[in-house]
Amino acid sequence: MENYMYELNSDLSIERSPAENNQNSIEFGATVIPIYLNINDQRNPDYNPRCTAMILDFGSIPQDVCEINFKNYYTYIISILVMKISNNDSNRLKKWYIAIRQKKLMDNAHTEFESQDYVCIKSSESEIDWSDLYKIKFILRQPSPNWSNFGIDDVKVVRKVQSGNV
Repeated sequence: MENYMYELNSDLSIERSPAENNQNSIEFGATVIPIYLNINDQRNPDYNPRCTAMILDFGSIPQDVCEINFKNYYTYIISILVMKISNNDSNRLKKWYIAIRQKKLMDNAHTEFESQDYVCIKSSESEIDWSDLYKIKFILRQPSPNWSNFGIDDVKVVRKVQSGNV
């Protein structure tokens, strides 16, 4: 099993096929990009919020997604954006849409509780429909100085089963 725990200074491109014995898993390529934030907090000069983006690319064929499963590794908050073709655009351009604004994965960023839990995010939690997706972007945040590394691993994207295929 490939490991998706990332150091913030790495820029990785990974080809991944999570379809191990599960016909409802969707294959994807993944890219991890560190995001450097420069926030000047006068009250807490040691505060160094860290953020990483992970992009799952389904290629040229859009996918209908039911849920996303992964193992957390000290990520405090996750936001999810999805890329799809705009229904209002006559040119059929692909756009990013906010699906999940900020979902807390840990009760407290500074403690171990919930830091390595398995997480399932269902499409029903999203602000936008997860049909015809080309890409999914995770924005991972960890504001605590207690953890030098954070991320998610063992990512699986589950295809939405059409009612006629049941």
